[in-house]
Amino acid sequence: MKKNLKNILESWPKNFIRDEDLARLLQTTDNARYAIVKRAFKSGDLVRLRKGLYLVACKTKQILPDQFELALLMYGPSIISLESALSYHGLIPEAVYTTTCVSPKRAQEFQTYIGIFSYKRVPAKGFYASVDRITTPTGTILIADPWRALADFMYVRRKYWKDLADLEGDMRIDAQTMLESDHGSLKMLSDTYASPRVRVALKRFLNEVTQKP
Repeated sequence: MKKNLKNILESWPKNFIRDEDLARLLQTTDNARYAIVKRAFKSGDLVRLRKGLYLVACKTKQILPDQFELALLMYGPSIISLESALSYHGLIPEAVYTTTCVSPKRAQEFQTYIGIFSYKRVPAKGFYASVDRITTPTGTILIADPWRALADFMYVRRKYWKDLADLEGDMRIDAQTMLESDHGSLKMLSDTYASPRVRVALKRFLNEVTQKP
């Protein structure tokens, strides 16, 4: 029995769908599936985010998808880091309008219907170190913890701060929050982060936070 894409999308539990999902649900040839998807673009049932990843229009009218979850599907391997992770952890006061990620692959940026997704290259060694795995109602998000997000920020933006006061003055990051953060993560990153320049800066922070009463 031929399956109707509109009915499939209405019963689909997420507000985005991938090519591999459509292949499993439609159970037809690749060429036939491409033709169905092309018609769905024209009718407005699907909105293309990038090759192989689409918004489900009838679902996004109710609620937009989680941009962090989408970001990890759009380009991978990747994790949420930099400004997006710092904002998520409440470390910077500014609103972040671009979803920022890091990847061991080359840098990329995608401007889509629902926002901008930016990916910066970081070393592949220790890529998943100090990364939190967060379960959502529709999937899993990988996000850098505060010190990893800061380490990536120093690497990508070529920043260097001599101490927490310098960091706080430049980024308006609450130094007290960093003092109360996971010092184990900071120590591990100060020993293993792939950039010597970043390791030196992290060791300065480690010396400061461990000496505070």
